[in-house]
Amino acid sequence: MKILVFFCGFLFVATSLSAQVFETKKMDSLFFFLEKYDKAMGSLSVYHKGESVYQKSIGYADVDKKIKATAHTKYRTGSVSKMFTATLVMQLVEEGKLSLETKLAAFYPELPNADETTIQQLLQHKSGLFDIIKTPNFNEWMVEKRSKDELLNKIKENGSVFAPGDKRDYSNTNYIILSFILEDIENMDFGKILERRILKPLKLKNTYYGENNPKKFVSISYEKKDGVWEKPIHIDLSIPRGAAGIISTPEDLNKFMNGLFDGKLVTENSLAIMKKEPGIGMYPIPILQEEKMIGHMGGMDAFKSLLVYMPQQDLTFAYTFNGVDYAYKEIVMGIFHILLNKEYALPKLESVN
Repeated sequence: MKILVFFCGFLFVATSLSAQVFETKKMDSLFFFLEKYDKAMGSLSVYHKGESVYQKSIGYADVDKKIKATAHTKYRTGSVSKMFTATLVMQLVEEGKLSLETKLAAFYPELPNADETTIQQLLQHKSGLFDIIKTPNFNEWMVEKRSKDELLNKIKENGSVFAPGDKRDYSNTNYIILSFILEDIENMDFGKILERRILKPLKLKNTYYGENNPKKFVSISYEKKDGVWEKPIHIDLSIPRGAAGIISTPEDLNKFMNGLFDGKLVTENSLAIMKKEPGIGMYPIPILQEEKMIGHMGGMDAFKSLLVYMPQQDLTFAYTFNGVDYAYKEIVMGIFHILLNKEYALPKLESVN
């Protein structure tokens, strides 16, 4: 969800074409420079064939308290949360508690075009509902705890921008509503549903819904201003719900992704539906056109995250940043090129102001 919007030695990774060397020293170097020149803070985790093969954390989880980031540091995952929420919805569909063709009117008839909007359209961002984060003065409204009724009223007031099914336009509103539908069907809050259906089965001990666990330590995000890391305004997690309210670590995100693709959460048929474009809770990641990859990006406050599965390599990786003071695209491209043993020149950060 966008508001106002990483070792030594060598690791061999199998690819669809041939065995290929993943230069861990080069990845070390990239993150060494990013940390030395105070250009980024965060964590990276890489899994191959369901096993952890690489982890790195740099910078601080809390700059003011000088708390260094570690493999156990938790981050707001932003819209990566939508993968979890979509998985929960597909579980209910498998159990016959819900259908992809069920209309929104069965739960919230007062919302715009509820009689025409299906669960599948909500999942695929085809409902036409206005994205709540684009609401005027949202930056002021988002800092306070908001109730379900307040959110539903805001969604109703915002209306829609196109008729259901006419096109696809990313809207966080869809997944906020899906969170409420999950709660209505299961008769428990979103955090407990998440815990019972995904976290406990996969033993994800460092993942939770942020609204339910405000006292658990989570890193703070920062923006660099005049050479100093400063905290931006952070959205209250009562607002994004299942659209962007999940806290996790890159390692837990990888465990979730492997569990999902290994059939531990949904059936093969459900997973196929989720993967089919335009995707349900996931979509093709177009960073390197020649490589197949699927997953979800996330951005919230100044947090940035990405969770990706690369089927040709049987590789999953996740990163979470809580501070970036360098061209973000260049960091992402660097990670991808090193992972895939593609030619890549380390940044000359000494020359960066």
